[in-house]
Amino acid sequence: MRIEFYGVLQEAAGREALELPIDAPSRVAHILEELGEQIPALQSHLPRIACAVGDEVIPRSEMVTGDAPLVLLPPVSGGPAGMAE
Repeated sequence: MRIEFYGVLQEAAGREALELPIDAPSRVAHILEELGEQIPALQSHLPRIACAVGDEVIPRSEMVTGDAPLVLLPPVSGGPAGMAE
């Protein structure tokens, strides 16, 4: 299954994408566990990331087939200045 990394996750993984040998279908939570074992630098980020397939953000309980890449998105923080008044 192709896993794509964005933002700080690319830096932690040391690459933009990875082919992870996973049986499909597989639950997103299981894929993240396997990923954390293969790339320990990602482990601290995994609890806070969002996961998506195509244009849809999906929960960790979702089963994915590997037909499309699983995209891992870092947590978003900040916003326009002056919003916290």
